[in-house]
Amino acid sequence: MACRVLNASGMDATLILRRFALLATLAAAPFAGAGCLSETPEELDDGELEGIEAPEPVDQVDEAATSTTVSGAVSASCSTSSVKGLSLQIINEARCMNGDAYVQVPKLANVTFGSAVFPYLEKPAKDALVAALKANPSRSMTINSGLRTVAQQYLLYRWYQQGRCGIGLAAKPGSSNHETGLALDISQYSAWKSSLTSRGFKWLGSGDPVHFDYAGSGAVSHKGLDVKAFQRLWNRNHPEDKIDTDGVWGPQTEARMKKSPTKGFAKGPTCGLAITTPDADSASVETMEDFVQGIPLDQIQEEAIEETCSDHDHEAGEHIEQIEQIAE
Repeated sequence: MACRVLNASGMDATLILRRFALLATLAAAPFAGAGCLSETPEELDDGELEGIEAPEPVDQVDEAATSTTVSGAVSASCSTSSVKGLSLQIINEARCMNGDAYVQVPKLANVTFGSAVFPYLEKPAKDALVAALKANPSRSMTINSGLRTVAQQYLLYRWYQQGRCGIGLAAKPGSSNHETGLALDISQYSAWKSSLTSRGFKWLGSGDPVHFDYAGSGAVSHKGLDVKAFQRLWNRNHPEDKIDTDGVWGPQTEARMKKSPTKGFAKGPTCGLAITTPDADSASVETMEDFVQGIPLDQIQEEAIEETCSDHDHEAGEHIEQIEQIAE
C-alpha cells in the first residue's frame, strides 16, 4: 500500500509522529464511552488455565496462503504460516500500540527459527533469551514457536476442535501465553532448561516439555493486545461494520476473523514508529515512510474515541486535548 509522509494539508512527518505517539498512549489507557459493548470471554479449560498446549506444527517449508480467508485456511492447511500476511499486520499494529510488547530477537549464530516463527518477544523476555544464548555460544537452539498472533491461535484452536493437524490441546484465541510475547517452544529443551530458568523462564514440565514462559523481572502480560490490533485493522478496513476494540475475543471478533484475508488487509498498520518486519532473512526494515499516512486530526480523534471502553475518561480527555494543541 502506498503511503505518504505528508498529509493533505502539508503536515510534516515529525508532527505526524507526535500525533501517533499520543494515539498510542491513549490506546493503552482507554475510557468509558457511549455505545461501547464488551464481548464476554468464554471460560477456559483447565489445561488452558495452566498454559499447557500441544506443540505447534513445525513447518518444513514456508507454506504460502492457498485460501483467501482465514476460515478457508482452517480446512486447507496445517501450517500457521498460511496466515502469515495477516499475522504480520497484527504484529505491526500491536507494535504501534506498544513498542516494548513485541521486540525482535536479533540474529545470533546459535539460534534457528522455524519457518512459521515470528522472532519477537516482550522486551525483558527477549533480553533474557539473548543473555542465555550469548552465555552458551557453542550450544544450538531451535525455536519452533515464539510470538503467535490471534490469527494463528485461531487456526490452532479450530484444528484442536476438529481433531486435525495433530493438535491435541490449544488455548482459545486471546488466551495463549504465546500471544503475550512471553512464551517459547524449543526443540532442545533439556539442554537449555538450566540456562533459561536461571534467567527468569519457567519450564512447564512434562505436560508441555518444549514450552518455557518468561516470568522474571519486568514480565508483563500483554494478553489481548493482538486481539485489539486485529480489531483495529478490521475497523480500519470496514468502517461500515465496526466492532468493539476492547481486546476481548468473542463472537463479534471471531465472525470477522473468519472472513479476514489470509494475506492481510488492504489498509495495514498505521503509526509513526519504525517497524521491523521479519522476512526470509529477518533483515527487512520498514520505516515511517512505509507506514505513516497523512491522516486528518478528526480521523485520529474518531479512532481514539472509538477505542476507549474503560473507566479512565479523564485521562482520555487530556490526551485528546493534547492532540488538538499539537495541531494548532
